[in-house]
Amino acid sequence: MKQFLSSVCLLLAACILLIGCSEQKQQEPTEINADAQLDYTDVADFSNYPDYIRKQYDNRTFLDMEIAVPTPKQFNIYTATVKIPDQQLWIDTFYPDNQDVLSVHVPPEGVIMQIPDTDVNYDVKNSNTIFGVSRENSSYFVSDSEGYGGPYGFLMRANGALYPSMSEYASDQELKSISKEEAIKQVDSIIKKLELQVDQPPEVYALPYEQMRKVAGAAAGYGSIQEGYFIQYRCSVDDVPIFADYHSRLEIDKLISGYGSTIAAIVTQDGLRQWNSLAFYDTQLEQENVSIISLQTVLDSVSQRLAKAFEDRKSLINRAELCYFPIADRQYDLEVTLQPVWVVDTFSIASDDISLENLEKFSKGQHVRYFIDATTGNYIITGDVTRDPV
Repeated sequence: MKQFLSSVCLLLAACILLIGCSEQKQQEPTEINADAQLDYTDVADFSNYPDYIRKQYDNRTFLDMEIAVPTPKQFNIYTATVKIPDQQLWIDTFYPDNQDVLSVHVPPEGVIMQIPDTDVNYDVKNSNTIFGVSRENSSYFVSDSEGYGGPYGFLMRANGALYPSMSEYASDQELKSISKEEAIKQVDSIIKKLELQVDQPPEVYALPYEQMRKVAGAAAGYGSIQEGYFIQYRCSVDDVPIFADYHSRLEIDKLISGYGSTIAAIVTQDGLRQWNSLAFYDTQLEQENVSIISLQTVLDSVSQRLAKAFEDRKSLINRAELCYFPIADRQYDLEVTLQPVWVVDTFSIASDDISLENLEKFSKGQHVRYFIDATTGNYIITGDVTRDPV
């Protein structure tokens, strides 16, 4: 009997030890690609960059970082000219049989409209549809009251301006109400009719109802949100994607904006619900085969800058992308410089208990996006209080 009890005690002790080890293992920070090499400067080696890293970078900086690095033969610098959209073509595409419902939107008297004359917003009779044709940001929403809030919010999450990333919400399964292929087909049809040139495969995110609602930021029961797909098409020059968002900087009394190239759409079983597209360009080569600084150099610089700008906070770097970036020198500039830039998204928050196990706290942090000249390491545009490069 004593021998039996001794065996039971030993067994229980072993179980407790195993449970303790298991709990300890679960509590350990999860690192992914923590030892990956990040100091590549030869374009031929860029395919060796990982597409994701999760680790603590230093005592104040964490990485839960998507990495997007193209692998062209070389990087160049271009002059890019904005294409002016054919407004009638857009009208024919979205209102092929019912153009009499449209009228040009006239702002109320006294309202100052500082938009180029190539931008036109339309009123749609007896409807809360949004429709506008712009050289920089065109939109079509079947209804402004469905609850999606517009594809741009989805685009921000896909591009790193919101955290966690879109991939955290998307399902890896097709939706029951509409297939992925059918959703892509509908967007492709609009692209073809508008004669837009996209040369990157679509990024497609399947969003079940609850996930769609969360990404849209809509309260339960608001609008008429359905499950569906968020679809993004990016444009590129010589196999290098163009920045897929816009940026702004304030110079004296003018806000100077530069627009990237992308198409963003939301498709459900009821068809295309919302559409946004940014600028499209004709390009001319200016300088060939420029050198590119490494991601390691970029991260070292950004982590130091974050520590200087946010002394009382901890920071997360959640996305780093190497792309061509449109730099506008004047307000409403039709001609911009297109050059390689590292775009780095970060979040900072005042919290002492941040660890790799609870990075979701950064979702409530302050977002700062850095634009770093990929040929020199100089900061082009910053969103923090530190104006001089570290």
